[in-house]
Parts: sequence; structure tokens; C-alpha cells
Amino acid sequence: MAIAYLTAVSWASPWSLPPQLLYDGYTPPPPYRWVHPPAALARNNQPPQPGTGVVVLTASGSAPAAIATGDEQAVLVVPRSAIAPRQGEPSVEIRIDPLDPATVAPAPNGLRYDGNAYRIAATYTVSHQAAPLLAPVNIVLRYATSATAILRSSGTSWLPLSPSTLPITFQIYGPTNDLGTFVAAAPPPHGPPLAVWAYRVVTILLWLVAAAIAAMLVRDYAQRRRRRRA
Repeated sequence: MAIAYLTAVSWASPWSLPPQLLYDGYTPPPPYRWVHPPAALARNNQPPQPGTGVVVLTASGSAPAAIATGDEQAVLVVPRSAIAPRQGEPSVEIRIDPLDPATVAPAPNGLRYDGNAYRIAATYTVSHQAAPLLAPVNIVLRYATSATAILRSSGTSWLPLSPSTLPITFQIYGPTNDLGTFVAAAPPPHGPPLAVWAYRVVTILLWLVAAAIAAMLVRDYAQRRRRRRA
């Protein structure tokens, strides 16, 4: 569902995602899957999954598409005509691989890594050569706690993208003119992050709504029994 929505967005808006993504309900996200988990989470950590997909090429460039990792912790949203066409090339293969960001470059001052790094590459399916971008694509990353930045590796350091965040779904996204390696980052923790508080509040509200519905059903059932006895 999420991937289909992102694809529809890329079709309708060729340059960027909207300020807010739509969703038709709330389900708490599963535990984050780390390449190199914090010590406290290592015991129950599940390894992250890579992702691959094929983007069809037209005469003007790529068709709209969204390619995600198997666990949907990283998504590449490709708008129409964002990837350059090439004679004799019917499509482009996208590959997304999770990495330990500490092996790529140190975190910028004042930030810490808030999830895995993801290396994203696009190659033509016939020649296997790198496929260049004609227009920005969007990188969507799920983060672990409270990311405020999404960064692209320059080789020895990180360059910031223009971020937008979705705290309820623990996602951050931004446009980029170049593919490469990306990571979500957050300030040093000072108590529970906003995303955690939002998660707690929404969970409590869902339980309260469920309790209210249950109470209404019980009362309605009791009233019907009394009417039948009368």
C-alpha cells in the first residue's frame, strides 16, 4: 500500500513529494532492523533486507516508480522522466543495500546516526552501466527514534538533503539530484524523542477508542436483552 501510494505521488508530482503523505490508518511500525544494532537491541535484532526493482524507460526517460527494500526501511521514489533514457536500453535496475553508516564516514558534529545507511544505485539492464538522473528523485528512510536530517555521502563526509519528516510512521524523506549512500541522523538524545511521545499518545488514544467501542457494544447488547425479556 505504501509503495503504491508513493508511486502515485511520483506520477502526479514529478519533482517532489507533498509536505504530508496520506495514510488510511495507524499501525505501530515493527522494530527497526539494524546492520550493527546498539548493544541493548542486539539480542532480538533482525537483519535489514536489501531491495531491487526495475524501472521501465520510455523515450523521455523513466516511468514513475517506487522501489523499496524488503522491510520497507528505505524507498526510492522515481518521478516521470527522472532517469535518462538510452538507445537500446528498455529499463533500469535499482539496487538498495543496507550498510553500517560508521563504515562510510563519521557522523556530522551535533548529529548521531538514527538507522542504517543505504547505498542506492541505478544501472541500465543491458549494458550494466550507471544510469544518470535528469531530475531529482526522492529518498524515503525509516529511522529508529527521532531523525531530523537525511544525509548523502560525499565519500568522506555527509551532505544534507532538504528533509521532511513523518513522526507517526518514523519516516524522513528528501529530494536528491544524485544517487549514492544515504542515512537518517538525529541530535543527541535528551529524554524521549518527539516520535516516541507521538507513538505513545496515538497508542493510548487507540486503546481509549477501542475501550469506548467495546463499552457501547456491551451496553447495546444489554439493552437488547432487556427488551427481549420485556
